[in-house]
Amino acid sequence: MLLSTQSRIESLLTTIDQLGMVTIRQLRQKHDLKSYRNACRVVKQLEPYVHTTFFNKEKVLYLNKNGVDLIGSTRDIKRNPAFIKHSLLANEVYFHFNCPLDWKREHIFELESIKQGIIFSGLNLTYKKVIADAKFERNGYMHLIEIDNARKMIENHKKIDSYVEVMKQINHTIPVLYVFTISKDRKRKFESWIKQNNLRAHVHTFDEINKSHKFNSK
Repeated sequence: MLLSTQSRIESLLTTIDQLGMVTIRQLRQKHDLKSYRNACRVVKQLEPYVHTTFFNKEKVLYLNKNGVDLIGSTRDIKRNPAFIKHSLLANEVYFHFNCPLDWKREHIFELESIKQGIIFSGLNLTYKKVIADAKFERNGYMHLIEIDNARKMIENHKKIDSYVEVMKQINHTIPVLYVFTISKDRKRKFESWIKQNNLRAHVHTFDEINKSHKFNSK
């Protein structure tokens, strides 16, 4: 195999690993694979390293054991409809923010100083943490991402409360929370909770960012 071909394959596999699951459309957008026909030809070269499934009539790719071993991934993918939809929606947010290089899925957001204090004191205390769906750094700020597509609103409320508990104890730069949700009604509820708690956050629906993508592509 030519070195350039091997390098391209590993680059594509690294993107799939970073995002968890991708459609051919998303992989084409990230790597500028030109026509859909050309993208399918390139994806065919990945067959030894990926599993495929379908979601909403689109082919979805994720790493198999050969792909994991080739690039040294530690990600464990669970294939179920809810996880696939959640991952693909998260990818849309990734593109919305112009593909951050340091994009990381399932980031544990917690206060290290509190953890250290508990260990040092030896007391049986608790500290708050919350798992963000994704995070990246930009302009000196941490950006935390929440993807809401199927979670019950009572659970969403609890998660927002967890963010509030962690952020109110931060004595340095406060992260920015972005919530992306599936309906205007859900958006209004998130905005109400955020306003009540004076949380530094923004809420968007997926329809809003999709319209923005269409506008920007003209």
